[in-house]
Amino acid sequence: MSIKTKIAIAKPFEGKPQINLPSIIGASSKKPILVRIATIGQRPIEYEAIDLPDSISLKDNILQGTIENDGKYEITLIAKNALGTDEKKIIFEIKDQNVLVTPLLGFTTWNAFESAVTQDDVENIASRLVELGITEYGCSYVNTDSGWQEKYGGKHDAIMPNRKFPNMRRMTDKIHSYGLKCGIYSTPMLAAWGCPNELTSIPGCTQGEADHRFALTNGGIGVIHKERNNAIQWNEWGFDYLKYDWAPTDPINADLMRTELTQLDRDFGFCVTVRAIKEYSNYWSKYCNSYRSNPDTLSNWDNLVEIYETYFDFVDYICKGHYFDLDMLDFGTCRLHTMWNCLTDDEKIMEFSMRAFLNSPIQISSTLENITDFELSVYCNDEILAINQDCAFNTSKLISRVKEENRYFDILEKELEDGAFAYAFFNLGKISENLTVSLDENGEVRDLWAKENIKHQGNLLLEIPSHTSKIIKSTTKILLK
Repeated sequence: MSIKTKIAIAKPFEGKPQINLPSIIGASSKKPILVRIATIGQRPIEYEAIDLPDSISLKDNILQGTIENDGKYEITLIAKNALGTDEKKIIFEIKDQNVLVTPLLGFTTWNAFESAVTQDDVENIASRLVELGITEYGCSYVNTDSGWQEKYGGKHDAIMPNRKFPNMRRMTDKIHSYGLKCGIYSTPMLAAWGCPNELTSIPGCTQGEADHRFALTNGGIGVIHKERNNAIQWNEWGFDYLKYDWAPTDPINADLMRTELTQLDRDFGFCVTVRAIKEYSNYWSKYCNSYRSNPDTLSNWDNLVEIYETYFDFVDYICKGHYFDLDMLDFGTCRLHTMWNCLTDDEKIMEFSMRAFLNSPIQISSTLENITDFELSVYCNDEILAINQDCAFNTSKLISRVKEENRYFDILEKELEDGAFAYAFFNLGKISENLTVSLDENGEVRDLWAKENIKHQGNLLLEIPSHTSKIIKSTTKILLK
């Protein structure tokens, strides 16, 4: 299959060091901080941290500890290898409920393993992310989707894992040992989606009769609430993030769970899904780190376009720490079937581009078996991921749209913290698009997927074939002709 979009090949363990962390990392006071210093470059690499608070320790490439008081703490990270040195200033921004100030970068199990997922799968994925170097581009969460549950029990009268997850604490300890964080899945519904084949149903965070105030999806939401029981259990196991999944997604049940999570002695990222409708956007954009209102990814073109279009209903509500979720990625290998390979390689690049440019969380969901150079290079482009993690926290805005007959062509703009501008060109139509843009003759322009500077003399001619995308960064604004 020929690829029309030129992309740079990822080489995570070659060259001089480069630290790939956002310039701001958020956390709550008095709650555990765990940060892997994501760094590409030839091994071995030595690390140093200047002005590190006494309560934070640096061991190898992992920062760990707590910070007692709210405030902003600037530190300088230094990475050295035989070929050179890199320095990066970051700010620990400490205040209540300040986790995931930039979109989540990580892995989730659903498309890779579905409900057949096991503890061994999750632990092996964490190891594989490190071995492949994916973690050195900022991938920092390993999230277990549905399929872990069985029934209520234990000392907290909470949902207990099935036999495929014999020791949750061992699993989270292993993931944490890499400097990564762990996520878990649940629902307020009486029965969760994603039941393993060997079970008849799996429980959610409510029990009893269905509450008539809410929809009857999967038996409805029960009148007996077990949010506290389950939150305490997840905290004891060592989880750091919850995907909370039901439809229609309502702020009442979201807030019952959110309130319990905020009272734990560790920070919990909080994602609500799957139909967080626009009418409640004021809640989602204040209290949820991410929120979804779109179909599951299905690895076909129509599904890709449908998910992309849901962004524009929520664009005005996206802000620092609260992002609209375009769902997990759906390419790579899958344990149960091959449906995740129905997109062309250019369409896969577009799928990733949309998540990166539109401030969405990005979650790989592949078994990572027999991973190709292409897949690794899509997952691991530091310049594309930097747009997603940019700490100016600006929303990507649509500045041009052509939608007629065989044409569907969007241009979006995002202003970055270094004063530059990023532009995404998405050709969702059936014909190639050619356009000329003008800019300051002294301005620098870079193709971020190819990781190449573009020569110009004030005018730039761009060709965007059908079902392809291009992302550029310019030191000055562009003007469309």
